Amino acid sequence: MATAVVAGRANSPLTDGALSGLQWNGPEVTYSFPAWADFYGLGYGSGEPQKNFEPLNELQIAVARSIFRMISATTNLTLTEIEETASIHADIRLAMSGFAETGWAYTLDEAGAGGDAWFNSLSGRYHAPVIGNFAFWTFLHEIAHTLGLKHAHEDGVFGRVPVELDSMEFSVTTYRSYVGAAGARVENEPWGYAQSLMIGDIAALQYMYGANFSARAASTTYRWDAKTGQAFIDGVGQGLPGGNRIFCTVWDGGGIDTYDFANYRTDLSVDLRPGHWSTLSLGQLAYLGGFRWARGNVANALLYQGDPRSLIENAIGGSGDDRIYGNSAGNHLIGRQGKDRLFGLDGADTLNGGHDHDILRGGEGSDVFIFNTPPSAKRNRDAIPDFDVRDDSLYLDNAVFRSLGAGSAHHPQKLKKAFFVIGEEARDHNDFIVYNKENKVLLYDRDGSGPSNAVPIVTFSKELKITSHDIFVV
Repeated sequence: MATAVVAGRANSPLTDGALSGLQWNGPEVTYSFPAWADFYGLGYGSGEPQKNFEPLNELQIAVARSIFRMISATTNLTLTEIEETASIHADIRLAMSGFAETGWAYTLDEAGAGGDAWFNSLSGRYHAPVIGNFAFWTFLHEIAHTLGLKHAHEDGVFGRVPVELDSMEFSVTTYRSYVGAAGARVENEPWGYAQSLMIGDIAALQYMYGANFSARAASTTYRWDAKTGQAFIDGVGQGLPGGNRIFCTVWDGGGIDTYDFANYRTDLSVDLRPGHWSTLSLGQLAYLGGFRWARGNVANALLYQGDPRSLIENAIGGSGDDRIYGNSAGNHLIGRQGKDRLFGLDGADTLNGGHDHDILRGGEGSDVFIFNTPPSAKRNRDAIPDFDVRDDSLYLDNAVFRSLGAGSAHHPQKLKKAFFVIGEEARDHNDFIVYNKENKVLLYDRDGSGPSNAVPIVTFSKELKITSHDIFVV
């Protein structure tokens, strides 16, 4: 069996405020669902087995298993279910009792009961845990205790979490639903509870047990249903939440990963930075009580010891006016429809606004700006405020810009010098790309000096020394 050992200070306020000071000596930890009160033996704990004992029902067991899988996918713990008997005992045991009105768990060093969790058997509040409801959150909360997390809102050996981080948005172990809540009691709407371990929980568990970079280590696509809130990982549904709410944190082990929000018609606010939130729909935000809503739908886990493998690299917007931020990786950001604003930030990013008037900021690094929708002065004219000819490039899709010749996404071809001209208009029959330096605009003229009018592709914020070497055909 695993035994309890001392867990040291992390020197991070968010993490330290969640640590009890004890952890399993792991990485092998077992759990079980005892079917009979006798399995606990005489003199157990506070006498829970003798007070309206009930084993967990099938739904409760399924939820508990899903949470243990969630923890295994996040940490290096190997959590194994065993069959509990009178002589074989798991490190963590879950059952119901009428001893108290809520759920509760024993600290890891409690003789004979350490790591066990109980749920009230009489109230009916815990019999039907479904993603997003009070019972589901309680299972998350108590199982977090069984692994060494304390109440984040209470003092402990390393103190409590800072006031500005004391909410369910950061930890399932606090009783404060939102930052600044006066009392230590949850106030969430019926379907507005956390649907996963949250940012601080993941950080604290990984501090004790390490981070699992083998889970979802390949390139993974995450999507949420705009009508139900269900999450899909590579097309596989992760369970239907209640109330069409989304309130979760994502940990990903590696690969080139994507948040795909193409099915949304709302004005998205997407942020791929660690510890930041994305809001997919105001209607899917969890109401936390006190006229407070969750600060987003989906949070990104923090980096473990600065390791960038857990970053989400790519994001696909919907049909609204989206705002999408990248991170330090080489991001591929796609706006699709709507007047979007894309921010690559650090890294060598690829930005594609899609349709409508978009604003594209590459940020630091060598960035690529893709144009693969028909340009239009009235409907589809983008702006790049920070284009740098020393590092950045423009990619023009020959499926749209048909006069430019061969090239592909896998084999971009530099624009032929003869196809490029600086001036107010095309002067030759093959001046297909015109850079109007005075107006700071790049235009496409499909027949050069022929009768067709040049159409603006993108506007820059200042006069640039653009040449054909900055433009590629794909």
